Amino acid sequence: MASPRLLLATLAIVMLGKPIVALVIVTLLGYGSKIAIGVAIALAQIGEFSLILANVGDQLNILSGGATNLIVAVSIVSLTLNPVLYRCIGWLDAGLARSPGVWRMLNPKTHSLDLAKDDPKATSAYRAVVVGYGPIGQTVSRLLRDGGIEPVIVEINLDTTRRIRNEGHYVVYGNAGHPEVLEAAGIRAAVALVVSGPSSEQSAEIIRTARAMNPNVRVLTRSYYLRETTAMREAGADEVFSGEGEVALAMTEYILGVLGATPEQMDRERQRVRGEVFRIS
Repeated sequence: MASPRLLLATLAIVMLGKPIVALVIVTLLGYGSKIAIGVAIALAQIGEFSLILANVGDQLNILSGGATNLIVAVSIVSLTLNPVLYRCIGWLDAGLARSPGVWRMLNPKTHSLDLAKDDPKATSAYRAVVVGYGPIGQTVSRLLRDGGIEPVIVEINLDTTRRIRNEGHYVVYGNAGHPEVLEAAGIRAAVALVVSGPSSEQSAEIIRTARAMNPNVRVLTRSYYLRETTAMREAGADEVFSGEGEVALAMTEYILGVLGATPEQMDRERQRVRGEVFRIS
């Protein structure tokens, strides 16, 4: 506290200088704004390794007498603020979406890795936007294609995006919570939106954005917990599939099968369990 200007200058280097450099590097590597912001904020602090270096520097008489105290103070402040800043990543990324010019600058590869080959409208009368290409997204995409609906996949992992494109699927790289990404995926002409990958908070934001762009799109989404299904429906989802609920149903069917239940008994129990379990939400 005896050197407030020096403290503020050091804090600026740690909490502004380092993050800006990290943001630029990650953006140039093509990982997109959300990952770039996350890396930048994660580096907006100094911790125990800096204290070790300061101690060595003090022993070698490289640092002045008050330098170690200054580094300790900056470490305390930056480590205290870092968790708070990290919780703001989604909010900061959503704020960028309201500035299309800045967002495109930080996401230069979003449109360079858009749709593979040609426009899906030329090959199919219907399209569905599938967010996430994990096991659920892969299965849903295959079923849609088999049913004559062309899936357009939105994926935030760059390596997965390249793999999807090499497999011949239509794919858009980027965060589906941004209107520009959903626009590139063709949400305005889509008959359905399947949200299979993001967290519940991100899924709700994606659904609200999609609803604003296409009020008639049919929305199917997953939730990890039953208590999240209400929020998903309020965001605009037509159908919500809860991991907790589906596991309960699968275990019920297995136990009934082991006990030798008849198909009628299994149907009756399945309906009862569905009513009891999903009413918890």
